[in-house]
Amino acid sequence: MKYSESYSGRGKKLGTGFYILIACCLLIIGGAAWFALSNYADNQVTPKTESNQNNSYNEDNNSYNNNTPDVPSVPEVSENVAQSVEKEPYSSEETTDDSTVSYSFTMPVEGEILKDFSLSELQFSATYGDMRIHSGVDIACKNGTAVSACGNGVVKSVENDASMGTTVTLELSNGITVKYSTLDDLKVRNGDNVKVGDIIGNVASVPAECNDKEHLHIEAFKNGKSVSFLDELGLK
Repeated sequence: MKYSESYSGRGKKLGTGFYILIACCLLIIGGAAWFALSNYADNQVTPKTESNQNNSYNEDNNSYNNNTPDVPSVPEVSENVAQSVEKEPYSSEETTDDSTVSYSFTMPVEGEILKDFSLSELQFSATYGDMRIHSGVDIACKNGTAVSACGNGVVKSVENDASMGTTVTLELSNGITVKYSTLDDLKVRNGDNVKVGDIIGNVASVPAECNDKEHLHIEAFKNGKSVSFLDELGLK
């Protein structure tokens, strides 16, 4: 009986300690498992959170923000400017207004004005010995004097006239045409382009004005109408 009681008491003590040990082990294992699960959860939650931040849904704009790099925006063209460009007709050639273009003219020879342009006031003709109108300008110069183009233009004709001799007609800009009488030793021919100052010939005696002092006779026309050479070219 004593042995039985002693064994039974030790069994009770051993059983209680064993359960306590088992409980401690379970607590340790549970704690380790909880710690491991916590670390694992943190590692999983962090990338997800970053991803959610980068790809968060914007409720105000009803769109997702994928956090893409900013792209420089192209400035928008003003609507008024765009419309004005569309309405502006395209032209491959630059247009010019004759009224705003300035033309350069020069005297064909240097000399005194013997007779000026006059279609109303009569002037004396030493050749015919009477008074008559004068449709050109007589510029005093010696025969053989070089005559230059008074402006840029084209030689429209070279004609021989019984009264005015060899006459060279130049068509200048802005509808102006000039006639040189009389010339010899010509440097140009019909259709030639000339520039202001180019030599076109030499002064010769005008048959209808042969008794007047040696001179160059030159006439001007504007759109086919006889006009004052000096006034029309601004050389007066």
